[in-house]
Amino acid sequence: MALGAAASLVLLGGLPSAQAAQASDPAQVRARTSAAATPQTAPDVKDPGGQDAPTRLEPVCGTPGKNRATCFAMRAADETPVMRLAATAAPAGLGPQDIQSAYSLPADGGAGQTIAIVDAYDNPHAEADLAVYRAQYGLPACTTANGCFSKVDQRGGTSYPQPSEAWAGEIALDLDMVSASAPGAHILLVETDNDGLENLAAGVDRAVALGAKYVSNSYGRPGDFDTDLSMYGASYDHPGVAVVAATGDNRYGVAFPSTLPFVTAVGGTALTPAPGTARGWTETVWARDPYGPGSGCAQHQAKPDYQKDTGCTGRSVSDVSAVADNVAVYLTYGSGGIGWQRYGGTSAATPLIASVYALAGAPRPGTSPAGYPYAAGGAGLNDVTTGTNGACTTTYLCNAGPGYDGPTGLGTPAGLAAFRSGPHGTLSGVVRDAASGKPVAHATVGSGLDVATTDSRGAYRLDLPAGTVKDLTVRAFGYTSSAPATLTVTDGQSLNRDFRLVAIPREKVHGTVEDGSGHGWPLYAKVTVDGSPEAPVWTDPATGAYELSLPKEADYDLRVTAALPGYEPAEQTVTVGRRPVGRSFALTADPDAATAVGYTLAREGSTESFDSTTSAPRGWTVANASGTDNGWEFDDPIQRGNATGGSGSFAVVESDNWPIGPHQDSRLISPVYDFSGSESAELDFKTAYLYNPNNQRMSVDVTTDGGATWQTAWATSTTSGDGRDHRTVHVPLRAYAGEKAVQLRFHFVANWGYYWSVDDVYVGTRDLVPVSGGLTLGTVRDSRTGAGLVGATVADSRHPDATTVTVATPDDAALGDGFYTLFVAGAGKHTLRASAPGHVTGDRATRVRTDRTVRANLWLKPTPGASG
Repeated sequence: MALGAAASLVLLGGLPSAQAAQASDPAQVRARTSAAATPQTAPDVKDPGGQDAPTRLEPVCGTPGKNRATCFAMRAADETPVMRLAATAAPAGLGPQDIQSAYSLPADGGAGQTIAIVDAYDNPHAEADLAVYRAQYGLPACTTANGCFSKVDQRGGTSYPQPSEAWAGEIALDLDMVSASAPGAHILLVETDNDGLENLAAGVDRAVALGAKYVSNSYGRPGDFDTDLSMYGASYDHPGVAVVAATGDNRYGVAFPSTLPFVTAVGGTALTPAPGTARGWTETVWARDPYGPGSGCAQHQAKPDYQKDTGCTGRSVSDVSAVADNVAVYLTYGSGGIGWQRYGGTSAATPLIASVYALAGAPRPGTSPAGYPYAAGGAGLNDVTTGTNGACTTTYLCNAGPGYDGPTGLGTPAGLAAFRSGPHGTLSGVVRDAASGKPVAHATVGSGLDVATTDSRGAYRLDLPAGTVKDLTVRAFGYTSSAPATLTVTDGQSLNRDFRLVAIPREKVHGTVEDGSGHGWPLYAKVTVDGSPEAPVWTDPATGAYELSLPKEADYDLRVTAALPGYEPAEQTVTVGRRPVGRSFALTADPDAATAVGYTLAREGSTESFDSTTSAPRGWTVANASGTDNGWEFDDPIQRGNATGGSGSFAVVESDNWPIGPHQDSRLISPVYDFSGSESAELDFKTAYLYNPNNQRMSVDVTTDGGATWQTAWATSTTSGDGRDHRTVHVPLRAYAGEKAVQLRFHFVANWGYYWSVDDVYVGTRDLVPVSGGLTLGTVRDSRTGAGLVGATVADSRHPDATTVTVATPDDAALGDGFYTLFVAGAGKHTLRASAPGHVTGDRATRVRTDRTVRANLWLKPTPGASG
């Protein structure tokens, strides 16, 4: 007989099993969430000095999986829920005034600066909670409406990822610490798709691309690997940008990305009021067993020039530190969203240090701000000399002491001096073509890390460190680089120097771009050259022909993108010598998008609905690893019901079930599918589960070699708002198109987790089939003025449902606005009909040719009385 977890008394994820059973019940989940959201009033218990008794902290996020990171936020474990404060009460923990006092920060600093926070997943309450925090402490409002706050996904848009209760706490902590340290700064929150290292790195790149000069990363993956730099390093290496990262909360030991030599690694301290001292505060290494700041020697990362300690041949961690304990935070999202509570961890210190960089002013272009505190020679820093984060053979790497040490680095901020660039001067001038005297735009002028780019007038402005600057060189696409120059720069000096560059002779590259999926018609497309600042060229829409000119004696990567939707881009390398080069492209219509005109999508596959309750369906197998107590079943063993959105019976693996403390490693394996001869393939399935990041893993894996190797195609990432996830999942399988023997497995691994239900598994192929017909294209113009009409409708009178709308073409001056492309089914004579507001509808007869492109321009007369 199957028994629920309420029948036992062991613990699940820190909850008594009766509570875990309630968590599995959606009604109980809703009731608990509702109760947590009920406003409550706190007693007036806050000490006006701002420091409360130390509290027990626990991690907000769990242990990261392979190639994933965990957030380093810590939360008070036994906090009393406080959603609303009494009028005379203040939140427990350190607030903005405490932080500004302890670190000698301006009360209104940060104006004109943008501080970016990179975190995984979404906090839907981020802006609303931030407003409560700032209002509580009298800080200026920071909202989307007033332009102070912005939230984007990792691509810079607003398609936010799924929410996560764990990372929501991290986001709230980060936003509040930036607000406390730099109240006048703008805040950019970048939310990545999940906690994968690749996505988080992409989030840093996006923050910099959006203009942030200060990027806070309060997350990491334990350890130091020789692949870290090559796989992810470029995303954190942005000269002239202060990229900071937390060292972690697991005491002695390092964590990526704080190990990278161009990242400021931030350790943590405990901050205590000391009214009788000149500073008014004392600090020691933050330590709350078993937690404390990370530190150590990253031997797989080269020691940066600015570090001079001798006990570590590689990169020493940390660089600087700040408070990592007992700070006030406001959070309302998820089960942990109880309002005011106390947080800590190096996640608190990291956004604080990013803010101090912002207060100190923009980093000097081309420099590594991680080295600024070292160049200060101790000025502007509080040297933390007491405390430890563990045991180590090189004493200073785990014990605080005078000067540099691992847990606290060089110390904590004492004002802003240590976070500013050193003495420097300014070099400016103009770069011109040596023969014509015309300005050269996009040229780079620089020496080492210090680089500036010329504008459209050829002008540049470059900040250089005081002293002797060697190997100053000017480079530009299509020109011979200048001879290296040496300059002497004094602090505050302004120098002027112009440069003339000799152009490299050029040769033509030409060819055509066409459809490569069956029709073969010419395509209107953009051709760009990687690394070239010059404008792209466009093909002739009717012929697909293009031509461009490139400097001789070099290799170039040409990238082609169709203007018509639904085609995949293509890239080829060309070698330009002393003769013209011909290079043509055939672009593939994307069977997954299935939006290319002139094609229909053919889907062929089968759906498994798991109708039998006694065994796995025909062709499907269940494989349980040794030690598995109960694996995939089909008879709904605890009468949970089909919550996937399907009907009837379903496949389920139960972990929140008898016997006590079950372990599962169970695989539901599909039959073999033949994708040979197909352009793409796909998987759809209905699912329901309760996500438990600490106790279970769920994935869909694919093999093409009979199970010898498996690749993960889908894995769970986070929980939805009420902790339950019911959805239909679509998994592209394009990578396995052409394979003859493809199998899937639904893999569940748990140590008393919850459950996973699956139903209506569809597996099939996707192929684009050409429809007989051709393309017509051209422009629609006003017959009186000749101006292109944007937004006009063009249709085939024989097939009135086949319509398109004219568009502007600002990037292609040769074509003009009012451009359209229309697929017309069937060859022979057709009549095109164009209409536009304020104009008389016009027709044009044209002959459509199968798999060819025909140019057909239309001219519309203004409606009588309309202005032209």
